[in-house]
Amino acid sequence: MSGRTSLRPILILALSFTVADRAGRVGQMLDVNNAVAGGTVNFYCTFPLFRDKSNIVVQWWKGGEREFLNTQEDPRRSFHIESKASAILRIHKVRFEDAGVYYCRVQGEINGNGTGEQLDVSVPPDPLKIFTVPSANGSRMYRCQTSEFYPDAYNLVWRKDGRRLTAGVKTYSTKNTKGLYEVSSYLEEPQPGPAGTVYTCEVSHSTLKIPTRVNYIVEFAGNDSSGFFAWWIYLCGAIALLLLIIALVLCCKFCCKKPKARERNIQMRQCIRCFEPIVQNPKCKEQEVKKVNTQTPQRNTSKVEKANKTSSQRKKHHKRDKDPVFA
Repeated sequence: MSGRTSLRPILILALSFTVADRAGRVGQMLDVNNAVAGGTVNFYCTFPLFRDKSNIVVQWWKGGEREFLNTQEDPRRSFHIESKASAILRIHKVRFEDAGVYYCRVQGEINGNGTGEQLDVSVPPDPLKIFTVPSANGSRMYRCQTSEFYPDAYNLVWRKDGRRLTAGVKTYSTKNTKGLYEVSSYLEEPQPGPAGTVYTCEVSHSTLKIPTRVNYIVEFAGNDSSGFFAWWIYLCGAIALLLLIIALVLCCKFCCKKPKARERNIQMRQCIRCFEPIVQNPKCKEQEVKKVNTQTPQRNTSKVEKANKTSSQRKKHHKRDKDPVFA
């Protein structure tokens, strides 16, 4: 935003010279000629003052390409008419491949092409990586690897517990197919330091305000193979943990399925017993019939005889009432 606001007076001054001339020249400006990867850059296209914004079309293209820039193909790019005398192209999260010359074209009330602006993109060498590598002569060797960077100007320094090292250092720089550079630096220590020794790889570059660095702390003293001892411990521990997890999963599956299988077998047996015919001994069957017959309730004879006597007495009394002699 500070670069954009600082360009406002320049744009106004340029417009003051072009308002009188309708066929004036289309100009361009760039807020930062050398951008750092990951930042934002702004291209400005200036032209004489116009009346109607709808009658002006501004398009952008990159040198070497046949088509105009399209925001749908790359959403990092955005462009619009900022005022009646300027348009802007903004690129977010700049990449190394965005470097090149950019032009603007104005059509409508004013027609013309911009003069073009060169964009250079620098890439920092961080993050760094440091690790040990095998050595045949029994010494310990450390390797410092940078990320892809540009330009190739750099300064790499090795330190041991803060003290700069120069002996046993070999550094190699290579350029890849994208035009970026990578550096690998080796430090050979004939006598490895004790446990707790700190080795530092430090790199300075034009894209960095302060040097970037990475540390390596010696965990075990001894020959160069000790550098890999800790990694083998971690690897073996991870494998053992994985095997333990697999064993627990298999055990849980087996234990959970076994009770279910038992329940299913018990249910099948019960169902089979329900549908099996029951065969009884014929003697037992006769005994059960006799028991049923003996258990049948018998009539109470005393109550029946008493009821018969009472009914006969009632009949006698009834006849006496009807007999005229007694009347």
